Amino acid sequence: MKFAQHLKQLMPNPRILFNDEELKEMIARLADDKLGSGLDFNNAWDKILELAESYVEEKEFTVLYPSCSVQLNIPLPLIQLEPVGDPPGYIDYPFWTMYSRAVEERIRILAFAYGVTKEKKFAEKVKEYLLSLSSFTRWFEFPLRGVEGNLSNAHFTLGAAIGFDAIMHTLSTAEKKTIKQAILTKGLQPFRIDFNNHDSHNIIASKQVAMLIGSLAILDNDCRDEVETFILHSCTYIKNYLDSRMKDPDIEGLLYLNVAARHLFMAADTYHRSTGDDQFLQHPYFRYLPDLFMYSLGTGGKMSFVNFSDSFYSLDISYLMAILASKNQNRMASWYVHKFSESHLETLLHAINLPEPLEPDKYYENKRSNIFSTIGWAILRSGWKDRDHLLAFNSSRSAKDHNHFDQNNFIIHVAGEWLISNPGYQDYVEGPRRDFTIGTIGHNSMLVNGNGQSRLGKSKFVDWYTSDHYSFVCGEAAGAYDKSISQWERKIVQIDNSYYLIIDKVAKEDPDSVLSFLFHTTEQINVGDKNMLPGEKTEETHIRFAGEKASVSLYNCYPNDAKKSVEQHKGAEKYGSYLQIVPLDKEQLQYMITMLVPEASNNEFSYSVTRDGSLFQMEVSRLNILDYILVNEESGSVWQTSSNGEIGYQGEQVWVSFQDDSSKLSKLTVVNGNCLKVQEETIFQSSEDMSISAHIDKKGAKIQLELLKNTQILLRTPQPITLLVNNEENLGTYKTEKGMLELQLKPGKYEIELYF
Repeated sequence: MKFAQHLKQLMPNPRILFNDEELKEMIARLADDKLGSGLDFNNAWDKILELAESYVEEKEFTVLYPSCSVQLNIPLPLIQLEPVGDPPGYIDYPFWTMYSRAVEERIRILAFAYGVTKEKKFAEKVKEYLLSLSSFTRWFEFPLRGVEGNLSNAHFTLGAAIGFDAIMHTLSTAEKKTIKQAILTKGLQPFRIDFNNHDSHNIIASKQVAMLIGSLAILDNDCRDEVETFILHSCTYIKNYLDSRMKDPDIEGLLYLNVAARHLFMAADTYHRSTGDDQFLQHPYFRYLPDLFMYSLGTGGKMSFVNFSDSFYSLDISYLMAILASKNQNRMASWYVHKFSESHLETLLHAINLPEPLEPDKYYENKRSNIFSTIGWAILRSGWKDRDHLLAFNSSRSAKDHNHFDQNNFIIHVAGEWLISNPGYQDYVEGPRRDFTIGTIGHNSMLVNGNGQSRLGKSKFVDWYTSDHYSFVCGEAAGAYDKSISQWERKIVQIDNSYYLIIDKVAKEDPDSVLSFLFHTTEQINVGDKNMLPGEKTEETHIRFAGEKASVSLYNCYPNDAKKSVEQHKGAEKYGSYLQIVPLDKEQLQYMITMLVPEASNNEFSYSVTRDGSLFQMEVSRLNILDYILVNEESGSVWQTSSNGEIGYQGEQVWVSFQDDSSKLSKLTVVNGNCLKVQEETIFQSSEDMSISAHIDKKGAKIQLELLKNTQILLRTPQPITLLVNNEENLGTYKTEKGMLELQLKPGKYEIELYF
């Protein structure tokens, strides 16, 4: 990207939060209310205006710090915050981060209100903030560290840039000079320390974005030579950041991803508005990013997100979705804006030319599960409707400061409730709550002889597959432990968008080592009608995690001999209880199989498990459906036959489902295999190992194929009237004497539709 060339045609101020043309469109939208968008702009504007009015009138504001139980009252006009003193257990607690964010947000709201109304009182209040900030001795909190590790410098710089850009023409020459000089000396110049810093940490990203936006706000002929260098360094960082995000395994959780992404979107949007160039906005990362957030969105019509690492269930991603909708014409982002963000400032700022909303189920064309292999996250879900459910799983190489000792950990959300859960953001005060929130003991993972993981990251996905009705992911996490284990593969299998199997395989150095598998909840843990309390044990294999409206049934399927108890971590009781399952057999290669059934409180499942070395077979009976699942835990293609002789296949995994007690084949999946026989009849055969998933009914079949080589495939089927391969007609070759359809296909993924 030719950044210097873009700066030669710089647009006039205002150009940071909005420009004059956008302001005209906003005012027109407010006059015409909805303009066919389905959004109530006047309602959003009324709330923003009310907030701006309150900011004009307030004589002080409050900043809350729930993590350390501190509340600061900030008097106005603003003066530099004096040292507060560290709360008990903390060193260098960053009070200025929330303090500076509160200032930035006030300036932002006031600047927008002034832009729309041109009322002097809003501009005067912005000016008061800007002149106050200009009088500060510094915009970072810890003098000895400078801007290193300080987010406040970024927030103050952003706030000053937004305010200066919006009210510049109302300022006197002396006021302009004072504020520009403050942005340059207190905001930009301390950022020189990061000129060649390409770390993806959210603080570094935020500072680099503030460097760009602060520079674009004050850039003119008077300071061009001095300021352009900040823009060029920042643009280089942003480009490298966006490129690296497509292949870098590091992720600090959705909270900090949202912080970094919000700032990057702000930079991309401002750069486009200032220069007319949209290459940042069109980067492939901004097509990947919404997928991660939307697959991680909870169900039940609630704005709740996966809280791996230092994160919270509640996140505000309105800014991201508004820009994606308006600038990149993302219809699913438009759906999010309409459903969750109608009253946000972002809706007013970025609702120009919103595309028609499209709900996630339709946007993703029923691709309900997604494997984010680069960062080691997987989301297996039944959909995005109110009664749907999702399981999120992580096995990651990321070892950043905000990550936890939680590899091969998972959580489950059902119909609006987190029923198997994480503690979320770590507690920084040394003690049991910190041990619990950052340690393995607080996550749905595994202890070895009572000890958790000793190294961050050191895990990865080793295998995965997704299809409409059968998906799985396998994580290897032994590297996160000491030498007590040499392997821990945890395989999560999602079957028919209905239930999950967790297959754990652990290679112990000492057969006598004790493994503890943990399942946490803040809800009730029930056995039958009894609510189990901490310290209680049970012999039952069916245990329920029961919320207010939904539940998850856990079945301890294998081994039969296991100790099950409900526990609580002393000193961290506020995070709920956990079920602990300890297999009692002394095997060096230890297996455990757990079945999880969302919304199963009234639908009892029955099952049986047989094992022959690494070969496992399960039969699961559910609501007039009979499932067979056969798995080779050595992950190689072998010939395996069900104990009743009904199913035979060559491959790594197979699932065969019979519908309505009629013994009629309904659905099937074979992973990395080349043959399936049901009741001695060959269902498919192929010249090379491949993966196949199929749904069959009276009218036809829908088949998904993944091929690694040129492959000849034979499929048992009536002669089809219509055959579509990736939506294109295909004749194939029908072998009448065998009753099989022959296809010759190249490597790739295929969607095949047959109509009889």
